[in-house]
Amino acid sequence: MSTDGRGLDHLMEQNDTELDFLAAYGGVDDGQKGDGAALLSALHRFVKAGGLTCTLEGTTLTFDGGEAVAEDQGCRLTMTGEHLPLVASDLTGPGFAEGNLNPDRTSVSTLLTAWTAEQRRFVERLVEHRLHG
Repeated sequence: MSTDGRGLDHLMEQNDTELDFLAAYGGVDDGQKGDGAALLSALHRFVKAGGLTCTLEGTTLTFDGGEAVAEDQGCRLTMTGEHLPLVASDLTGPGFAEGNLNPDRTSVSTLLTAWTAEQRRFVERLVEHRLHG
């Protein structure tokens, strides 16, 4: 490793306030897995960056067609809408618990227990559907 460069850690530390927006696209640290407050915070940044107007009050995030609540074991996400772009298997992977998609696909609820690419893709589909569906 070259000692000529300043290194990523130094660069990030120096530009901390300018790089905060990147957190909306990153994962929650392994030490925070299942941490409802951290998951809610990540979800809030992601939904907001996706273009939905949202309000965070305490442990509850509300947005058009949905709500998320921080719990001890994760973040419970509930969303309604016509023809949600989901199938039941979308709620069964790692990082999802207690998933429920009603038969006519107008309501979904799941407990997010991680914030990985799978959860981001899931939320992104719902946000896009809400904005353009």
